[in-house]
Amino acid sequence: MSAPVHCYWNRTKLVWSLRHGGLVVDRRPSLALEGCRFHAGESARLRVLRTGDRDVHAWVVGTLTDAPRPPSAIRVGYRPAEPGFRRRDTSEIVTHASLVAFEADGSCWASLT
Repeated sequence: MSAPVHCYWNRTKLVWSLRHGGLVVDRRPSLALEGCRFHAGESARLRVLRTGDRDVHAWVVGTLTDAPRPPSAIRVGYRPAEPGFRRRDTSEIVTHASLVAFEADGSCWASLT
């Protein structure tokens, strides 16, 4: 699959879901994407905070790759309580990454160079 996909953590199945054209096309325990952009819908985030209902409103867009996680990758995550994806070490907002590795434990590691 060489087209860009949306990747998000599936909290029900405990795997990473890949979406293309609005449809889930694959689920994987781990994977990597290159040329990534982080998306977090602000109005949906506020709705989640207001209602407590969870929905998919944050994902990473990129192209599948077989590249391994670089040793210099930084852990990145998303929490509805805070806007945007953030570095776990500094809380700085992240919008792009050259490569993102999605691990089987649900963690996400980005190469920001």
